[in-house]
Amino acid sequence: MRVSFLKAPIGGIIGLEMITFVEPLGLECVAGGLELEGHSCQIIDLRIDGLQKGFAKLRAFDPEIIGLQCNFTTERFRMLRLARRAKEEFPDALIVVGGHDASRDPQWFLKSGVDVIVVGDGEEVMPMLVDAWAKTRNFRSVAGLLINAPSGPMHTGPAPARRDLDELPFPARHLIRDYAGEYYISFRRPLALLETARGCPFKCNFCSVWKFHESTFREKSPQRVVDELAQIEAPNVFITDDIFWMNVKRGREMAEALAKSGIRKHYTIQTRSDIICKFPDLIEMWKDCGRMTVFLGLEKIDDEGLKSVNKKNTADNNNRAIRILQELGVGYTPNFIIDPTWDRVQFDKLKRWIDETGAYNSGFSVLTPLPGTDLWDETESDIQTRDWELFDIAHTVLPTKLPLDEFYAEYASLWRHTVDVRYRTEGRVKTYLTLAAALATRKVTLSAMRKGMRMGNVLSSPDTFLRAHRESESRLAAAQSLLA
Repeated sequence: MRVSFLKAPIGGIIGLEMITFVEPLGLECVAGGLELEGHSCQIIDLRIDGLQKGFAKLRAFDPEIIGLQCNFTTERFRMLRLARRAKEEFPDALIVVGGHDASRDPQWFLKSGVDVIVVGDGEEVMPMLVDAWAKTRNFRSVAGLLINAPSGPMHTGPAPARRDLDELPFPARHLIRDYAGEYYISFRRPLALLETARGCPFKCNFCSVWKFHESTFREKSPQRVVDELAQIEAPNVFITDDIFWMNVKRGREMAEALAKSGIRKHYTIQTRSDIICKFPDLIEMWKDCGRMTVFLGLEKIDDEGLKSVNKKNTADNNNRAIRILQELGVGYTPNFIIDPTWDRVQFDKLKRWIDETGAYNSGFSVLTPLPGTDLWDETESDIQTRDWELFDIAHTVLPTKLPLDEFYAEYASLWRHTVDVRYRTEGRVKTYLTLAAALATRKVTLSAMRKGMRMGNVLSSPDTFLRAHRESESRLAAAQSLLA
């Protein structure tokens, strides 16, 4: 069968894609499995092509099944608009919605234009769905679906048991080859994604990853990781694992296998501070595999704050991990969760922590109750809007202790403060020379640098965030027709 996968157009209200703009790896993984079974697949990234060019490609391919991805809550309205248009132009095609957000809250997607929602890992469900549609035009026997039937929703039961990750087909990266040069993170471009593990054993209340994977944690073997990396041309690789080096033994084995392979990349990884504190030798080993940037979800600067989000970590670990990375000369980006109940004292405490540690690469997310999380269940009655574009972890959807304009004044001041600390620590001249050297050696592109600098200006302005709230009512009004 001919199966087209669509990534919805850019949306959002402050353009967080300016910081991180990545390939639709989930669609590539599903397409890889379907191609092995003889189906023809196409991936259209509408963030790059736009609707006019993208739908021209779609018409030329004439799909029998159209798959739409909704990984993030912010994509909901955009995805529904896309589903509606796809159904209008291809009335005989089966419109399938999948992705993390769709799996965590499938009932919400029972809307006009959507035929069926995949609940679970697409690689396990989609091959059976496509096969059933090809043979009988009936997929009620396929497990892992919520069917938007005329007679009412029908759930077909839990998705099949998840396989060993080494058994999964390789991602169909050739389907995004024309887009590959457009993906980046911060100033590093081009960028590819690599998955070496899925799931998380921890149970942070703001996260739904552990619920989606039912608290399981699965890994690819070191050799499988090397084999996938060998197919990646991009010099920059973002490893999507929620906790890299969770299995320390495998972390060491991967480093040895990569060093032996001769593959060298700039890796961006996500891990926990307690792992770094216990096993700093892992950092040393991975330095032999190429350059590295470590993303640390520190979340809070004190133990009380960490307990409030069920982080199961300590502030001492956070502080020690920063010092270890600094001593080893490894790039790092700490991220903190800003609670809407904060007053000025809490904002000032975080600024002082940045001053003391010199962690000027810090980022800041607003505590956001996303559907499918414990936090959503705990705060649902307090959530002030269903304007899903505001659920981008840069805006508050919960009541604030400070007046809203003062909250955002403090929030924007955090971003400005990191710039001030950078200049104070590194000096303006050195900062600019470093950027110039990165341009000269083509480690970053001029367009990526410009976007990054624009993003800095955007985040430093309180009105950036307030404007989104002022425009929320009109966005909701425009979306009403989609919710029928």
